[in-house]
Amino acid sequence: MEKIKLNVKEREAKTPNQLRREAQLPATLYGPGEPSTNLQIEEKEFISLPSAAHSHMIELDFGAQKTVNAIIRNVQRKASTSKIMNIELYKVRLDRKLTVTVPLKYVGVSEAVTQGGQLVEVNLEAEIECFPGDIPDTIEVDLSQLKEIDQSIHFGDLKISDKVEILNPLDEIIVKVITPREIVEEVEEKPAVVEAIAGAPVEGAAPPPPEPEAQAKKPEEKPKK
Repeated sequence: MEKIKLNVKEREAKTPNQLRREAQLPATLYGPGEPSTNLQIEEKEFISLPSAAHSHMIELDFGAQKTVNAIIRNVQRKASTSKIMNIELYKVRLDRKLTVTVPLKYVGVSEAVTQGGQLVEVNLEAEIECFPGDIPDTIEVDLSQLKEIDQSIHFGDLKISDKVEILNPLDEIIVKVITPREIVEEVEEKPAVVEAIAGAPVEGAAPPPPEPEAQAKKPEEKPKK
């Protein structure tokens, strides 16, 4: 894919809150054996990055023909508003492998689903290890492998480049087909079922009290003579 670029510059002598008020995002660049560097990034430019930027190598442009290869390691957000608070960037070397997360892309049609089965997507991402230049945009999951209900596709079933290693457990399920639950439709079609269920006694519960007219009358006490 085309290289993704991001303009950055070394952080000014301002607090993180001051930067955010000026639509600048505080960021930190770090790497193995190097001191971390405090940066700032225009919020508008960072937000406009394609989604692939969060799982691929990007080129940080410091200006004056100075660039650094990096990946986005973490984006800290405010829990209440999802506003970006801080960005962590990791400096990479092209000759060292990286561990990154890439999205899974579901392709093809499942015969089991066309026959009425329900598709359950268990995983949407895969953790991989490879050189920075070999990071795939996505990893395809071929749904045509699912021909019968109760079948699953595992990480070990994926067909990938020999330059990429999947780190997820190979027996972990990615997607599966299950039998759809029909009881809800049956209940909607037969309201009497609901009444029967509601009126059914609970196992182990005490029996309901008898109706008043069915209760035995206590014998009247006769006055003593």
